[in-house]
Amino acid sequence: MLLITNADQFMGYAIASHMAQYEHLRPQIRVLCEKKDRCYGFTNAGIDVRQVDYNHPNQLSLALRGVDHLILAIGNEPNRVENAKHVCAVAAHSGVSNIICISHMGAVSHVHRSLQEYNTIEKQVINSNCQYTILRLDFVQQYLHLWSNYAEKNRELLLPLTEETEMCPIDITDVCSVVEKLVLDGQKLLLPQPDDQHDGQVYSLTGPESISGKRMVELLAHATGYEHFKYCHGRPMDLNYYLSGLSKDVWFDARLKREMSHIYHDTYDKISYNDKAYCIPTDKQVQTYLDYFDWIQQNAGSVCVAHTTMLTQLPAKSVQAFFEQHANSFKPRV
Repeated sequence: MLLITNADQFMGYAIASHMAQYEHLRPQIRVLCEKKDRCYGFTNAGIDVRQVDYNHPNQLSLALRGVDHLILAIGNEPNRVENAKHVCAVAAHSGVSNIICISHMGAVSHVHRSLQEYNTIEKQVINSNCQYTILRLDFVQQYLHLWSNYAEKNRELLLPLTEETEMCPIDITDVCSVVEKLVLDGQKLLLPQPDDQHDGQVYSLTGPESISGKRMVELLAHATGYEHFKYCHGRPMDLNYYLSGLSKDVWFDARLKREMSHIYHDTYDKISYNDKAYCIPTDKQVQTYLDYFDWIQQNAGSVCVAHTTMLTQLPAKSVQAFFEQHANSFKPRV
């Protein structure tokens, strides 16, 4: 049995959706959520959906019964550290053989509290006495869907980075493909036992290239056909104000409602999780973004690592491909 936590948040939703494309696997997939209304699509597809209180050990114990592989998709809820601790504690006593922790590249930071939380959770995974693999993600390209409204309205890309600071964004489909390689065999069946070569490993998952904000704007202009896009080096408070204000934006609200309808009716016969903004960002989510940008600014950018390609045996998807695929979402409104 494969269990995925936080299926009502973007990362857990994406991984569960990716696995659900293999119809024969669906009876062996279980997902955990706090809000079941975001998981009705999984229920309709025959996936076992468990609504749980992560602070309730009995509920977690029942949910982890018979589970071999646990995907700990760290979420953006205010108490994510406590929730993850509770999952790891129960997993250690429930016969879980393998934990894959979806962490963050910034877990090595010593000064950013939201990023340090990932390090705290990693330590819980390591101390669980289960076999484990930790995947530290760079900025996920699909998070840029949250920036599409700003691009549409202001014809700018707003980031709290100098235009030359580089990051290595990874596509969510590459993240899911890595998870797939860790839990499925060549016939797309669940591995009865985790592969020992990945036990205790910490992999850094990045995109195929380091890219600056200035270069991202050039790619965005080329993809949309609008040549006058500009890069806006904003203050952290400017980005905080924009992301926090999305809850009041009627255009963004309409987009989320369309997405929710699609999620409910999704048949999982093709990949569609990569075009979702998914939800209004939480305060914890916004702070994590801000801390990430500050972290790479202080460290003169993030560095590309070849682990993604090494694990999937496929080329990683570029930011250029992301903008070309989703250009309509970023085109300026007329």
